[in-house]
Amino acid sequence: MSDDALFDIFDQEEPSAIVELPQNAEILEQTTTITTTTTTIRKGSNGDTTAVDKRSWEDEDDDDDLQGDSNSKRSRIEPITGTGHFFDNVQRMKVHTVETIESCLHEVVLPPNSDYIPLKPPVGPPAKEYKFTLDPFQREAISCLQNNQSVLVSAHTSAGKTVVAEYAIAMALRDKQRVIYTTPIKALSNQKYRELQEEFKDVGLMTGDVTLNPSASCLIMTTEILRSMLYRGSEITREVAWVIFDEIHYLRDKERGVIWEETIILLPDNVHYVFLSATIPNAKQFAEWISFLHNQPCHVVYTDMRPVPLHHYIYPAGADGLHLVVDETGKFREDNFSAAMATLRDVGDAAKGDKRGRRGGFKAETNVFKIVKMIMERNLAPVIVFSFSKKDCESYACAISKLDFNSDDEKRLVEEVFNNAIDLLSDEDKKLPQINTVLPLLKKGVGIHHSGLLPIIKETIEILFGEGLIKTLFATETFSMGLNMPARTVLFTAARKFDGKELRWITSGEYIQMSGRAGRRGKDERGIVVLIIDERMSPTTAKEIVKGKADALNSSFKLTYNMVLNLLRVEGINPEFMLERSFYQFQHYSTIPALHEKLKKCELQYESLKIENEEEVARYYKLKKKLENVQDQMSVMINEPKYLLPFLQPGRLVTVKYGDLNFDWCVVLNFHKKAGEKPSYTIDVLAHLTSDSAVQKSTADLQPCPLSEKGEMKAIPIQHTLIRDVSAIRVYLPDDLRTKEARQSVLKSVQEIKRRHPLGLPLLDPIKDMDIKSSEILACIKQYSTLQTRLNEHPLTKNPELKSLYEQYERKANIERQVLEAKNDLKKAQSLLQIGDLKKFKRVLRRLGYCNSADVIELKGRVACEIDTGDELVTTELLFNGIFNDLTVSQACALLSCFVFQEKANEMPKLSQDLSGPLRLMQETARRVARVSIESKIDIDEERYVDAFKPYMMDVVKAWVDGQSFASICKMTSIYEGSVVRCIRRLEELLRQMCCASKAIGNNELEAKFNEGTQKIKRDIIFAASLYL
Repeated sequence: MSDDALFDIFDQEEPSAIVELPQNAEILEQTTTITTTTTTIRKGSNGDTTAVDKRSWEDEDDDDDLQGDSNSKRSRIEPITGTGHFFDNVQRMKVHTVETIESCLHEVVLPPNSDYIPLKPPVGPPAKEYKFTLDPFQREAISCLQNNQSVLVSAHTSAGKTVVAEYAIAMALRDKQRVIYTTPIKALSNQKYRELQEEFKDVGLMTGDVTLNPSASCLIMTTEILRSMLYRGSEITREVAWVIFDEIHYLRDKERGVIWEETIILLPDNVHYVFLSATIPNAKQFAEWISFLHNQPCHVVYTDMRPVPLHHYIYPAGADGLHLVVDETGKFREDNFSAAMATLRDVGDAAKGDKRGRRGGFKAETNVFKIVKMIMERNLAPVIVFSFSKKDCESYACAISKLDFNSDDEKRLVEEVFNNAIDLLSDEDKKLPQINTVLPLLKKGVGIHHSGLLPIIKETIEILFGEGLIKTLFATETFSMGLNMPARTVLFTAARKFDGKELRWITSGEYIQMSGRAGRRGKDERGIVVLIIDERMSPTTAKEIVKGKADALNSSFKLTYNMVLNLLRVEGINPEFMLERSFYQFQHYSTIPALHEKLKKCELQYESLKIENEEEVARYYKLKKKLENVQDQMSVMINEPKYLLPFLQPGRLVTVKYGDLNFDWCVVLNFHKKAGEKPSYTIDVLAHLTSDSAVQKSTADLQPCPLSEKGEMKAIPIQHTLIRDVSAIRVYLPDDLRTKEARQSVLKSVQEIKRRHPLGLPLLDPIKDMDIKSSEILACIKQYSTLQTRLNEHPLTKNPELKSLYEQYERKANIERQVLEAKNDLKKAQSLLQIGDLKKFKRVLRRLGYCNSADVIELKGRVACEIDTGDELVTTELLFNGIFNDLTVSQACALLSCFVFQEKANEMPKLSQDLSGPLRLMQETARRVARVSIESKIDIDEERYVDAFKPYMMDVVKAWVDGQSFASICKMTSIYEGSVVRCIRRLEELLRQMCCASKAIGNNELEAKFNEGTQKIKRDIIFAASLYL
C-alpha cells in the first residue's frame, strides 16, 4: 500500500477501552493517482549553451492568446526517440574506472567522441601542501584538479572533503584565475569566509546581507547570488575558471533545489567544477549529467570509509541499559536488537511518545537525563542531542540543567566569550529574555541550537561548541547540515518525526546525515550513536534506518515565474532550454533503456500465456468485473454515514477493500467522527493480518492473512468508505482485547461462522434492513441481479476447471495492464517533462501582460524579473496597481512582510485599520492572480494560495520600522526571536528588490520609499554583524 493513501489521526479522540490502538496509528483511505505526459531535448554538438530548437508546444485548441506568430521564440525540435540527439550523445558517453586502493572508488565520465587519457602527474610544486598525509580519496580528487578536470567528491560528513576545495582555490589563485565557492545557506558562507580568509587572504563574501571585498579572486557566495549573477550577465561570471559547490546534495531540496540546477545549467562550458557531497548512491549519474551538459570529463571520487568508525546503540525508553545493534564493522546484531525490543515490551505504555512523535511518554526528560549523565560518566562527551522540534530542544536542555559539566575556569571562559559576542548590542538588547536564559545554561556546558534562536546566540554557541566549552548540545536536524561541528557522541531523542504531513520513521538518509556528526577525526577512536526507541519496531525497519543507504540525489526541479521570465528576457535562450537540460529531465531520459526492456519482457510474457477457450473465459471475466463494479457502486451508497453508522455496533462483521487488497471478515470495535468540512468517520476493526505485517506500526505495511496461514488479529483504524460488505451477523467480543489470546478467540468465532455459511455470510439488505430508498440503489440492485443471472447461466459456470481458467486469464489481464502502463511510462519518459506546466505558466504571463504572444517580455515582466524573494506576480501587480503609492513607509514594509514570513503562528494578530486595509487589497490582488492561474488550467487552490501570504508579522514589522526596540516588538508576538530576525532580514532583501523594480518602471518616489524602508529596518540586533566576519 502507498503511504500517500494514509492519513494520521493525531487530532482524534482516544479509542474506547474495548481495545488499545497505537497512538500513532494511521487510517486506511482511498486515493487517486493522476499522471501526466509531456515532450523533448537538444544541445549543440560542441556543447555550447546556444539557442535551443524546440517544438511548437501549444495545443491546437489553446486559447487565442497562445497562438503566437512567426517571430515567436518557439520553433521545432526532433523527437528524442530512435536516433534522437540525446540518446546519440548518451550512448557515446563512456565511463572509465580508474584503479585505486580498496577504500576509494574513482570513475570518470567522458563526453561523446572522447577517449580516456590517464591523469598526468603534477609538474612543479603543488599549489598547496598539507601537514598531514592525505587520504586516498583526497589524493585522487586533487589529481583531477591538477589535470584541470571537474570532480564530484562524495564522502561521509567530516571525512575531509574541504581539503579538495582548498586545493582548487590554491590552484586558481596560483594561476591568477577566479574561483567561486558556493554554499547553501548564509551562515555557512560566513563560516567558510572566516576559514578561507585566514588561509588565503584574497577572499571576498557576497550573501545579499553582506558584501566584502567583491573584487577578490576567491568569492564565497550563496547559490542564489551566483544564479542572479548569471541571469544578469555579471562580469564576474565571465572571468571565473572554477566553481565549487559545497553540499551539492542540497539539489534534492524540494523548495530550493531548483536553484542549483538553474545555476549549473547557466554556467559556461569552459568552467570547471568541484562538487562536494555527502555520500550519494547515484553519484555517477550526476557526473554523467555534468559531462552531457558541459561537454567535459567529470570524475567521481567516492568513499564510504569513515575516518572514525561508529558504534550504533538502541536505548529502549524507560529501560536501564544500551544495546549495541551495529558495530564498527557494520554488522547488525539481531540478538541485541531483539533484547532491546523485549525490554521495551516489558516497560509497556510508559515508554510511548505523544501523537507527534515527541518526548517518549512522561519519562522523556528522565530518559535523556539518564543517558546524558551516563555519557558524561563514561567520558564520551561532547554529545549532540538531536530532537525534531524547537520546543523539545529547550525542554530537554532545561531538564538537564540540573547537571553541571564545566569547571570554574571553563565557566569564566564561557562568560568572557559570551560577553564579547554581545558587546556591540544595546543595553536594552542585552537584557532580552533569550540572552538572559541561555547564559546560565552555557556556563554549565549545555547549549541549544535551532532556528528560533537569535543569530548572534547561535553563532556564539557554535563557537563555544567548537572550543569544547559546551559538552551537551540540544539541536534540531538543521545543525547536521554543512556546519563542521563534530562531537564524540550523537543521541536521537526519537526515531519518528512529524514532517508536516505524517508521523513517520526517520529515513536512513536523515539518520546518516545526523549520526555522521559522531566521531572527531584525530581525537576519537570511535564515535557513539544512541537512538532512543519508545515503541516497538521490526528488525527490517531498524536495519533500514541504521544500516540503510544514503538518499539518492534526485532532482527537485520545478518551474518558477522568475525563471521563466528571466529566460524570456535573456537573448539566445528560453524556458524550454532550462527544461531540456535539467537533471530532472536527464534522470527521466536515463530510465528509457530499462523501460524498453520492461516493455519487451511484459509483451513476451503476454504472448507466452495461452489459455484454453480464451474467448469464453474473457467474456466470463468481463461479466465478473462488471458485477464487482456494481458492488463497488452499491458500497458507496451503503457507506453513507446516515445508512452505515446505525449498524456499526461492536461485533458487527464487515469486509474491507483497500486498492487491490481484500481484508476478509473484520470485526467492528467502535467508530468516531474525524473533524473536517466533509463528514468522515474512523472505524476501529479487528482484522486478520499476516504475522509479519501485524507488528508494523504503519498501516501502509498491513497485509491480509491468506487462508493457508495462521496470522494474527490486530486492531486497525480504517476510513468508513473502505467497507465493502456489511454482514447481518455480529460476534461476541471479550471485555478486554488487549491480550493476543483474547483477539485470537475472536478469530476462532469468525472462522466458525464462516464454516456454518459455506455459501457466504448473509448481508444486510440495503432496502429492507438499511432503509435506503434512492432510485440509484434500486437500479444497482436490478443491474446486479441481471449480471448475477447472466454469470450463473454462463457455460463456464459448470466447468470444473473454471477457477484455474479464471486465475490464468486474470494473470494475463494483469500483464496486459502492465504492458499498457509500460507503454505509457515509456511515452512519458520520452517526452519533455513539465512542458505542460510551462504552457500554463506562459498563459498566465500573457493574460497578466508580462509577455506577448510571441514570448517577448513586456515591462511588467522585466519588473517581475527583479523580484525573487517574494511572490513575483502579486508584488508586481501591487506595484502596477498603485497600491504602494498611498502607503507610508511602515505600512509598505508591513505589507511586504506577508511575502517573506513562512512559518506557522498560533493566532492571527488583531490588525489596526491602517494595516487591515492594505492587507485586504493585497489579498484581492492575490485572488485575481489565483483566478487567472485557475483559468489557465494551473491546479491551485485559491484559498490556499491567498493564505500563503501570512500577515502574522505585519504589526511587528510596522512597530520596528516606526523605531520601537527589539524587546518591545518581541512582546507583541509569540513567534521565536530568531524567526523575527529571519523575517526582517528577508524583508530587507525584498525591499532592495522592490527598489530595483521601482527603478525599472521609472517611479522615483516609490524607489525612495522602499529605500527609506531599507534604511529604517537595518539597525540594532536584527542586523548585528556575524561573529564570523
